[in-house]
Amino acid sequence: MKKSNVFYLILLLAVVVPSCTDLEEEAFSVLPADKYYQDKNSVIAAVTRVYEHAHWNAWGGDRWNLQELTADHFVWTQKGKHGYDGGDWIRLHGHAWNADQGQINGGWTGPYQGIGQVNVILKDITALDYAKLSMTDADKAQHQAELRTLRAWFYMFLLDFFRNVPIAEDAETLKPQSTPQEVFAYIEKELIDVLPSLPKNGRVGRLDQGSAAAFLVRLYLNAEKWTGTARYADAARYAQEIINGQYGTYSLDPDYRGPFRSGVAGYRSPENIFEFPHSKNNLEMGYMYNAFMHYQGRYFLDNDWGGWNGIHLTPSRDLEGNLYNFELGKPYEQFADGDKRKQQFRTTGKGGQYEGFFLVGEQKKFNSAQGFGYTNEPILGTEEWNGKPLVFVDQVGRFSEGLANAKAKGSQVNTGEENSGIRFLKFPWLPMSEGLFQANSVPEIRLAEVYYALAEARYRAGDKATAAQLLDAVRKRNFPDELWPANSFVNNPDKLTDTEFLNELGREFLGERRRRTDLVRFNRFGDAWWDKPRDATDRSVFPIPVRQLNANPLLKQNGFE
Repeated sequence: MKKSNVFYLILLLAVVVPSCTDLEEEAFSVLPADKYYQDKNSVIAAVTRVYEHAHWNAWGGDRWNLQELTADHFVWTQKGKHGYDGGDWIRLHGHAWNADQGQINGGWTGPYQGIGQVNVILKDITALDYAKLSMTDADKAQHQAELRTLRAWFYMFLLDFFRNVPIAEDAETLKPQSTPQEVFAYIEKELIDVLPSLPKNGRVGRLDQGSAAAFLVRLYLNAEKWTGTARYADAARYAQEIINGQYGTYSLDPDYRGPFRSGVAGYRSPENIFEFPHSKNNLEMGYMYNAFMHYQGRYFLDNDWGGWNGIHLTPSRDLEGNLYNFELGKPYEQFADGDKRKQQFRTTGKGGQYEGFFLVGEQKKFNSAQGFGYTNEPILGTEEWNGKPLVFVDQVGRFSEGLANAKAKGSQVNTGEENSGIRFLKFPWLPMSEGLFQANSVPEIRLAEVYYALAEARYRAGDKATAAQLLDAVRKRNFPDELWPANSFVNNPDKLTDTEFLNELGREFLGERRRRTDLVRFNRFGDAWWDKPRDATDRSVFPIPVRQLNANPLLKQNGFE
């Protein structure tokens, strides 16, 4: 058997994939395929290696940043001397990026690294005799199907971000760009082809029929923007089939926290169609913790991490405390009072019990004596509020300098300070002392998304009543019984407008790496929101990165410089 490129490729990828082994590995890591694939475990290790990269691609930085920091819900403010970072976050928030921006290059390289891994490993395992490795032809078909599903999922990032990109099924040949329609058709065919070879309700952290079908729903829901041809009826058909159990058994979690605490203390949410399972020192949401948490976060959340004090929710209120009048943004105040998710995050018992999705207001020290909750001791600031209680506010401004100075400097991306903004804990950071830190999985796709996609398809077809029923099926868990009638769309159909539908998507999927895509689909990505005027030109597609144009002479800029 000829020498495989698989581990040589993985070593090269390590230079830009922090979770991988360092590039300076010794040469014995480069093995011929016939020496590496010695048994069943070595094959499974190769297949699941791509899942590790997929996790990093989805939740490790640039792809999340492009989806959320360009939209209306999150911002990385400069906080005094911290967080300017060459103006990257200011440009992303203000839609002032260009083809040189590092995050945009990351939006290209992350998915293509995954595609490269799939191509090499898929070529290797296709040539293997599975019977000699104590596996069946069905095992082989499933492994091939998983890899092809992952590859299609990687291509969805590229189609969404850049539209016309190369389709490459080998690791060596430079390819010119395909049209968005060709990329879409490729993804669609791959997902449809592999469905029968995938299991129903497969192992946690592995793709199955429900995953592939749900990715088709996601593909069809965005088809009009991605290709110019609407496919909402196809999105509705697959969504209904998933709900009916055709591709596996799933159900909405009755607890608003359930999908996000899956994996904690043995709990698995029935809602999560595909999730990345976590464990300490294995797969972790390190970026999502560090980018959001204050330097003092370890003291109120109970862990030994530092945090970069970067990202927070965009502010709902101006410098005088008045609610902004933008239709979009204001994510915290988009939640109704009484919505269980709007509560202050706090652990309420041992074993992973907690409530709320946000850190807001004065922060108190973790109660290590009882293993949950907080003492009355305030956490103190270390920068502008050094020695004073740390109070997270739903505003951005230099309040430590006095209100008059804050007004003079304004509320902008570059006028934050250490306590600016409400912090996001939908993915809960649970106590390290209880062995729960980084124990929760992160859902990549869940049944709620399928319900909302079907609701959107019905809404766009003029069937508001059915859309309201589908949305309410998910939303009811967020409210106590006495508040539900006033918040139900079925009971209050006039509330369900285009803007309210978009804001409801924002509430349900806050921080789940989809806000930019939703705004684009609703033709609202160019709107004004906090510290961002209405776009003068279409910014819904990112330019092909300059580094990629220089590396591949067959590429042409896509017209979105």
